[in-house]
Amino acid sequence: MKSIGFMLGLVAVATGAAAAAPVRRPVPITVGVNNERFTPARITLRRGVSYALTIRNRSDRRHNFSAPEFFRLARVTPRDAVLVRNDRVDVKAGRSATVHFRAPDTRNAVYRFRSTNLRDATTNMKGEILVR
Repeated sequence: MKSIGFMLGLVAVATGAAAAAPVRRPVPITVGVNNERFTPARITLRRGVSYALTIRNRSDRRHNFSAPEFFRLARVTPRDAVLVRNDRVDVKAGRSATVHFRAPDTRNAVYRFRSTNLRDATTNMKGEILVR
C-alpha cells in the first residue's frame, strides 16, 4: 500500500513539473549592418522574454554591435556567451552572428548600442534597445 502512495506522489510531482515548464521558442530579431547604419536602429523588447538576435553584416568590412549596459543585464545563454566579448558582438564582413538571451527585467529602460570600430566613428552606426 505504501508503494502505491509513493507512485501516486511521483506521478503528481512529474505531472506538475511538466505543466509548469512550457517550452517557448525565442522571438527572432534581425538587425542588418552596412557601412553607414544599423537597420532597424530601434529594437523593442519585452522584459523577461527570450530572444534570438541575429546581426547580419551586409558590408565589405568588419563591424560590431556594442551594447555594454544591455549585455551586462541580459541573460545570454551559456552556449552564446563566447560571441559576446567585452560587451559586444564582432561580425566579419558578409557574415552573421546570432545571440540567444533573455531580456533584462528592467521596466521602460533604454540601452544604447553602436559600432565601436574606428572607421565607424563618423557614421550613424548607433541605435537603441527599448525594454518594456
